[in-house]
Amino acid sequence: MEKNKYKEITVIIVTFKSDHIIHKCLKNIDENFKIILIENSDNHDFTSKLEKEYKNLKCINMGYDAGYGSALNVGIKLSKTDFVICINPDSFPDRDCFEKLLITSKSQENIALVAPLTLIKNNTQESSAYGFFSNKKDRIKNSQNNMFVDWVHGNVFLLNKKIMDRIGYFDENIFIEFDEIDLQQRIFKAGKKTVINFNAKSQHLEGKSADPKYSFEMKCEHSWHHSWSKFYYFKKHFGYIKALKECLPRAILDIIKSIVFFILLDKKKTKIYILFFLGFFNSFIGKKSFYRAILD
Repeated sequence: MEKNKYKEITVIIVTFKSDHIIHKCLKNIDENFKIILIENSDNHDFTSKLEKEYKNLKCINMGYDAGYGSALNVGIKLSKTDFVICINPDSFPDRDCFEKLLITSKSQENIALVAPLTLIKNNTQESSAYGFFSNKKDRIKNSQNNMFVDWVHGNVFLLNKKIMDRIGYFDENIFIEFDEIDLQQRIFKAGKKTVINFNAKSQHLEGKSADPKYSFEMKCEHSWHHSWSKFYYFKKHFGYIKALKECLPRAILDIIKSIVFFILLDKKKTKIYILFFLGFFNSFIGKKSFYRAILD
């Protein structure tokens, strides 16, 4: 397995305003792995410098901010291996993490996605962002310290490309938010498996992929798209009425909060809650996910 892992895996990283963190991420990955980096801009100076420094790296410029799923799809389609590792720029897996994910994936033919244990808060606290589409299932680890789940929020995850070729890749109507859970809903409906390997570990800095100086603008973007994507996801998988039941109460609350913070003269929170509502409203009336953060 030690030698084969380099031939069986392509690592894919999606970047956007990630100049501050990308070198730490790349230097954390074994240089024998082939890496495809998809940059969501036309910043060719950024990507050309990276390719000169890292010989195992191929960069693609999208030319614009295409979103997480669309950019990942480009990398997945360009890869020539049976498995791909998708990793965020602010994630730092242990040296043996990828090999452990690959071993788990190959242990059963129906495993589509494998994620490691995510560590946050100075590498000490486990993330609990995983679960089931039905509340009837128990969270039980098997003898290999693996847990079969229905969904997991993965900053690092391995995909079996042969299975994904049949299921389909990321839904490119979704710019950000609910893109991973939409994919895993389709994995679940296809009768394939999502697994967490608790022996494989990765640290995640949480929301540090883009330069911190853009933090408010990125929060605005995520707020709008969280509401847009949530309504789109529920409408796509469960119908219009279910989407309204899931999203309308929160949208009403967002309007109330925006009024409260407007009275309190808190401009930033007022904007955030207005954007939460507008994301829902635009998804409700069938508009595409058009909102983009305004950055210099």
